[in-house]
Amino acid sequence: MRSLLSGLLCVLLCASCMPVMSGEQDLDLSGQEVRLTLLHTSDIHSRLVPYDFAPLKTDTDLGIVPEAGPFGGATRMGAILKRERKKAERVLHLDSGDCFQGAPIFNLNNGQAEMSFLSRMRLDAAVIGNHEFDAGLLNFVEKTRDYATFPLMAANYHWDSPNDPGNAQALLNTVPYVIRNVQGLKVGIIGMANISSLNSLVEGGNSLQATPLEQNEAARAYVEMLRPVVDLVVAVSHLGLTEDQDLIRGYEAYYEYERAKPFLERDHDRWQLMEWSDPSLEGNPKAVVRVFIPGVSGLDAVLGGHLHVVLNPPQQLSDPSGRKVVLVHSGAFAKYVGRADLVVKVPKAEDRTLDGAEIVSHTYKAFPVDGLWCNDAMRAHYQDNFWNAGQFINAPGVREAIAQCQQQEDRETTDLLQPFLLGMDFNMQLTSIFSYAPRDVARRNTSTGGDSPLGNVAADSMRKRRAVEAEMALTNSLGIRDNLYAGVVSQESMFNVFPFENTINLMYLSGIEIQEMLDFVAERSAERGCVSQAQISGARFTMDCAQVQLNDLRIPCEPANEGKDCPQQDREDHAPWQCLQDQDGSRCYARPATDVVINGSPINPNGMYRVAVNDYIAKGGSGFSVLKRNTTRQETGISLRDSLIGYMQGFCTCDDINAGREVSKAGERCGTLVEGKWVVDDQIINFCKQAQAFEDALAQKLGDCTCGDLLSLPEDASSRCGVEGLTPDIIRTTCNVPQGPYTGRCYCRDALTGAQECGSVTRQLETFCENPTEMPIANATEDNRIGRRVK
Repeated sequence: MRSLLSGLLCVLLCASCMPVMSGEQDLDLSGQEVRLTLLHTSDIHSRLVPYDFAPLKTDTDLGIVPEAGPFGGATRMGAILKRERKKAERVLHLDSGDCFQGAPIFNLNNGQAEMSFLSRMRLDAAVIGNHEFDAGLLNFVEKTRDYATFPLMAANYHWDSPNDPGNAQALLNTVPYVIRNVQGLKVGIIGMANISSLNSLVEGGNSLQATPLEQNEAARAYVEMLRPVVDLVVAVSHLGLTEDQDLIRGYEAYYEYERAKPFLERDHDRWQLMEWSDPSLEGNPKAVVRVFIPGVSGLDAVLGGHLHVVLNPPQQLSDPSGRKVVLVHSGAFAKYVGRADLVVKVPKAEDRTLDGAEIVSHTYKAFPVDGLWCNDAMRAHYQDNFWNAGQFINAPGVREAIAQCQQQEDRETTDLLQPFLLGMDFNMQLTSIFSYAPRDVARRNTSTGGDSPLGNVAADSMRKRRAVEAEMALTNSLGIRDNLYAGVVSQESMFNVFPFENTINLMYLSGIEIQEMLDFVAERSAERGCVSQAQISGARFTMDCAQVQLNDLRIPCEPANEGKDCPQQDREDHAPWQCLQDQDGSRCYARPATDVVINGSPINPNGMYRVAVNDYIAKGGSGFSVLKRNTTRQETGISLRDSLIGYMQGFCTCDDINAGREVSKAGERCGTLVEGKWVVDDQIINFCKQAQAFEDALAQKLGDCTCGDLLSLPEDASSRCGVEGLTPDIIRTTCNVPQGPYTGRCYCRDALTGAQECGSVTRQLETFCENPTEMPIANATEDNRIGRRVK
């Protein structure tokens, strides 16, 4: 990596080519208080088409109505953005990155639709998110060049020269900052791109053709450059919430002394040396030191993203000079559009200093993007009352309000998306249904912090896949991007779970390599609250997160003592101490992955195991260097998405469960393994009984018709069914069809009658509702294959 100093020198040399977005009238605002509106979007993740999900309490607290799904969508976002622009006098629309990846429209079009939509919305500037590179740097550059009418910013990247062989021209298609003149108010906008996730980009070498710079120094250089010529300085960030706070307040970091020394000795904003990692190496240029990097003075607001949170109200932080800085995050997945209204006091010309203007007050609102996006009164009606599940949608006026909002969605965006939607319908068959989930299948663990239901079934599908048939499988938890929600499981659902085009790779790992891999999982998980960062199949182990903390203390030891001089108290169930030698001397270390069992037997360090992993981590993604070093990788070409779909299609159906069968036609066990026995839980048994009762009710005859035929209440029911005087009341009384399975948006009875809240009901959905007991049941559970120890 190039030195930090050389990178920052390049930053300062850019001062001669300041990109100013002109065109606004240059008014004299001296001595006035003016209002500036910042419209904020972030982490859209390709959710341009409304989608279903189960809102959390945090979502409902922010105003989302669970029964007003589906959620998100570009036509609603577009309407909200245009509405709020009309309401504002001075307005900027800024985006905090990651508009790519997360829905099928990206898999098919690689970002064209996202860039085109944001351009139509007159986006003023966006920072580059890490997922913008998911289809490669060249794809990002091409989509930016061809479809983005707004600048893409990254002040903390030093791009390689365009003259280098094979250069993708990113330097020519991105900028570090822009200046907007908004009716006389000059706003400098600095883009702070993501750094924390760059180790996940593993396309070979430095595939980004960029060197990331230390965030605070990069921002500081641009703030010092912009302050004399603008009134406000706004950072648009994809760093993450903690990193945004660090940008203002400062943070601790580790550097080689020779790299940190110029910043430790300079005259202003000096770094503080906290300690030498090894006191015996004090003064050595190559020794590691812990330093405090001060926060950046001179920012007025930070609009952040990356962690998918909403700050409502925004945080207000103080920079080292005492200046108040507004920190805004506006959520993710097109669930919200943020609006921050700032009152800005512009100093008189004779009183002007380098501090420029000042934000004296601010307000913020996150607009929920659901079916009631245009009706605040109906949303308040939901929030002001208690509703049982399914009750609100049937309340007077609710369906009509949703229909009115649908009519007000942005038609320009509808026209823009039409060819993309037709392409998805033709190429992806997103509405095809292959399983049913009686309850949510969660991608995160809900109790022990180890394995998750969806993670278990995903890893099982990799290990058991025909032509793979491995002894063990492992996939990274963050590669599983969404839950499977209660209702029908469709192709679109699976694109939400596995949006990346990852494939299964086969590798042959020694027992020592597997131990190292699981040690890494435990260490990475310990940094994240001891929540497992991997999901496994065919193996069991315990993450000793307490041991990770002990290892991090770097307790000195003598190699000759073989770990006996390491702390010996309370070592029960921990791995034995070793005395490891590294660059800072010898330290106490014990393996944090314990009790490792593969195929029911303790791991053999000298054994060789056939292991299935995804291609992303096989190439070293997410820090799996032990896999990157291994040379046995075999690409199967089988996608994780297709593997999970095929596996779930072989699960037991309600016909199997109601008949008491132990296995499905595909040979998969019905139920889950509990204390050595395969057990079907009561919830699934009850669902299958109800599904059978619904199916039986549909088949009940009334004259020449079935009750299923009569759900839509045709006007000619009497003549068609051969029953005189057949009225709706007689049909309801005689048939008494229950509500049936929940489809994910409405119940089957409503779907078969064409109820509005069900949306477009496909023929395949109708077939499921008419024969729900024939569909494989998506059954998964936690089974503690990954344990954890925190004490």
